[in-house]
Amino acid sequence: MKEDLAGGKLPSQDFGENAGWWAIMLLAFNLHQAMERLILETGWWGKRLKAVRFGLISLPGRVVRHGGQLLLQVAEGHRAFSLLVQSRKRMLAWAQAPPS
Repeated sequence: MKEDLAGGKLPSQDFGENAGWWAIMLLAFNLHQAMERLILETGWWGKRLKAVRFGLISLPGRVVRHGGQLLLQVAEGHRAFSLLVQSRKRMLAWAQAPPS
């Protein structure tokens, strides 16, 4: 958290603002951990947030509207394309799973 989410430096002198900022930072950290364990393959486990951001989140692509839907066009030849497709399938499986 200290390096990846700027947890080493608080943004304000006000306790309430810092507490809200810290809560948002913890939420982002926990969402990253959940995505890492539930969606990504084991080779991505333990990677820093910067590596995930540059390797998966910051893919070059284009958002287009087609047939009333928003679509993301990503080049099939990109090294992370198969990981993106596989991750989307895992997210869909989790979304359709019955509640436990």
